[in-house]
Amino acid sequence: MSTVYNPESDIIAQIERLELEAREVRKRLQQAAQKEDRRVLTQQLKELEEQVDVLRARLP
Repeated sequence: MSTVYNPESDIIAQIERLELEAREVRKRLQQAAQKEDRRVLTQQLKELEEQVDVLRARLP
């Protein structure tokens, strides 16, 4: 039995992975004590959210 390649499923999997990573960054952000740590985590979160938006735009 052969499986058919579905690029949409790859994109969805990437989105899910990035959303999980973003959730972890949000948790670390809430626990961050240092101002510099919060700044870096906020930037990471912003970049992850932008990547998710780009991937969602690629879905039909």
